[in-house]
Amino acid sequence: MDAPLPPLHGVKVIDLTIWVQGPLAGQLLADLGADVIKVEKPGQGDFARGLQTLFGADMRTATGRGLLFELVNRGKKSIAIDLRKPEGQALLHQLVKDADVFLSNLLPRTLAQFDAAPERLMELNPRLVYAQGGGLGARGDLAGVAAQDTTGTAYSGFMYSISTDGEPHYPPGAIADLVSGTNLAFAIVAALLRREKTGSGEVISTSLLQGMMWLQQLHVGALANSGEPLRPFDPENAANPFLNIYKCADGEWIALGMTAMTRDDWFAFCDLAERPDLKEDQRFERNRGRIEHAKELVGIVAAEMLKRDRDAWLDRISASGLPCAPVRRIDDLVRDPKVLSEGILTNAPSGMTFVGPPFNLDGVPPASSDAPDFAADTFEVLASLGLSPERIAELQENEIAW
Repeated sequence: MDAPLPPLHGVKVIDLTIWVQGPLAGQLLADLGADVIKVEKPGQGDFARGLQTLFGADMRTATGRGLLFELVNRGKKSIAIDLRKPEGQALLHQLVKDADVFLSNLLPRTLAQFDAAPERLMELNPRLVYAQGGGLGARGDLAGVAAQDTTGTAYSGFMYSISTDGEPHYPPGAIADLVSGTNLAFAIVAALLRREKTGSGEVISTSLLQGMMWLQQLHVGALANSGEPLRPFDPENAANPFLNIYKCADGEWIALGMTAMTRDDWFAFCDLAERPDLKEDQRFERNRGRIEHAKELVGIVAAEMLKRDRDAWLDRISASGLPCAPVRRIDDLVRDPKVLSEGILTNAPSGMTFVGPPFNLDGVPPASSDAPDFAADTFEVLASLGLSPERIAELQENEIAW
């Protein structure tokens, strides 16, 4: 049997995006088989191409390419058009006329300057799915407010949500961009499905704030409905001793994931800890008692965990069938044979290692190609619009296209 075609085979996407949020959405569409044409700024391209460091890490590949760009733009074609000029805007309009999706995370005022506002492009192509990634907002008072991952994460409350010392913390990795970009790709697929039923395109949007509030929906929901926020994580004062992390004899940490222990689970833990006396302690006989006396039990478990190395505990607890895991570092993951066996990390043709799409789906390879060279596909894409080689050369000579 032939391999199935990717789900978005035949879907054409015009990707006018920069940095991470918008490019990631386009990359996910490319992963699903869409033909994604990235429109870049003449001379410079996406700003991510030139980023040299991020959170202290070198963001250049061994061949001098921009690593941030490579990580969120694979599988696309690249063209460069000067959208400040009417002739460049006309080229964009030609691209949009037979496209399925227009994707951007530029500010609304910038898109208007490029003659690429929603009403303009939807007029040219009523079947178009016009997808807008926003900063702090998309529909209300915050719409059009410029933002990036730092400010989006700050405004969303996330910096305090993850704090354990009362001070805001900013985790590396552009989480707000990644979450909102993934959400935007999801919305695009939904809009394409609806278009199949209605025949009409639509304007869709999301924002960094919307994505980060989605990520914190349990926290926000608890506060909005009960008036009480989730408590910051504190291993020494865990509300449930068996939803906690513990330090082991070798200085490594182990996580326990036992939400509601049965009597048999509790006895099994007492046996593997070689503490049969705990079975007779009436404070811990029932799950409710173990929660009510969490402070004392956390201290007992912590003392026991310090008696053995982490791997010894992992072997013991795993053999009992109780859920546990090592607390890993990022540098552990890229070498872990068990992680590698999952196919989550994959190599593109260049040999670069990527985290593949966050799902497993027939017809969707983990990473089938690299990010494009700057303006590498300008001639091919413009020729597909019916422009002659002479006309393309003229546009390049006049620096309308690169």
